Amino acid sequence: MEAFGLVCMYSITAFDDYRTRSIRLVEIIVFTIIGIIINIVAPRYTVLSVAGGVGVGVVMLAFSILSKEKLGKGDALIVMVSGLYLGFMNTLVLVWFSSILAAIFGLITLRKYDNYREAELPFVPFILIGYMILFTIKSFGGILG
Repeated sequence: MEAFGLVCMYSITAFDDYRTRSIRLVEIIVFTIIGIIINIVAPRYTVLSVAGGVGVGVVMLAFSILSKEKLGKGDALIVMVSGLYLGFMNTLVLVWFSSILAAIFGLITLRKYDNYREAELPFVPFILIGYMILFTIKSFGGILG
């Protein structure tokens, strides 16, 4: 259930992020409400873990504000919602995977287009790919359980 909901959220928002470089707030609100309901009805993680997962997104939101949106606020909100579904450790790993993928893609783009330093990369597609990697590792009995 968690995997299906997250893949839906990441797919919808990745498409918007890629196409318009923005994320619609209504999508974030809908998936936040669903995540809260899931945590009330059938919690998978402790309240502390969920709060930590959301906290990862809060830290990213603070970085977004301080860096004048070098990292988009919508991306940080997506990570906050992810924390509802994944808990603290899985959210950290998701952000780590996503950041590594974005860095690799950014370096390739920079090498290919030389002086294209001010280009904006949509981050949510990397979150989608990062989640697929995380899900695959967890499915094969990875260390994150």
